[in-house]
Amino acid sequence: MLQLQQYFQYGSPDKLCIPVVEAKKSGEDIVNAYATYVKEYYIKTFGVSVKTYDQENLKNTVVNGDTSDRLWWFQVCTEVAYFQVAPMNDSIRSSKVDTRHVSYSWKYHLDLCRNVFGTGIYPDIDATNLYYGGTKIAGSKIVFTNGSQDPWRHASKQTSSPELPSYITSCHNCGHGADLRGCPQSPLVPEGDAKNCSSPDAIRKVREKIVEHIDLWLSQCQDLEPWLTASPWGMWNLSLSRTPYLYNNGSVRDGLKAELTGVSLI
Repeated sequence: MLQLQQYFQYGSPDKLCIPVVEAKKSGEDIVNAYATYVKEYYIKTFGVSVKTYDQENLKNTVVNGDTSDRLWWFQVCTEVAYFQVAPMNDSIRSSKVDTRHVSYSWKYHLDLCRNVFGTGIYPDIDATNLYYGGTKIAGSKIVFTNGSQDPWRHASKQTSSPELPSYITSCHNCGHGADLRGCPQSPLVPEGDAKNCSSPDAIRKVREKIVEHIDLWLSQCQDLEPWLTASPWGMWNLSLSRTPYLYNNGSVRDGLKAELTGVSLI
């Protein structure tokens, strides 16, 4: 179930693992323990609607609070696949969506894509890898940060390099986006409260690394010569400079200021 992944993903592994493991040890029904977790915590506390998994809901094109569900599935169905299947052993999911029956799993997810978005929708993984570079990422000056408990980190860049540095925030409840959001992510604190992380220092160190890289890359922009370009509509000059930026917490750092000036021919 996606719920299994998401409580590791969002920094609350004990909320799921402790009751399910205890049920297993005592010989109780682990499906009942899991169902209780879903009803009492995943839905009531975490606030996830069961409509997230309703294909009829995913067909809804009205922009509202549930829109992100449809957007994610469109990316899954057209670009990346990322079909989430269960392990072969001790799975409580239907065999239609686990790795014991790969053809079933693919059929289930591809049928979902066709049902929600129409015929002809298929994840073009080769085109996605070609465009973004696959394992040879077509980009530079990107910082990759991943929480140690986030299952999605295995789909990220975990080996650091000079132009594409990568860091793992390691702690018991360091989940998805812990470097920015803190721990856990329910209730969500947009400002990024790290005090409830089992190792706040791990978050602090990674945040410092992010700032170091961005400061370095902005300083390299300081020496850029003004960029002149011609277009059918005129001559334009792009100038890059550093300028102070005031953050919400009162700190001041240099930022990058871009100015475009020129003469229009129309």
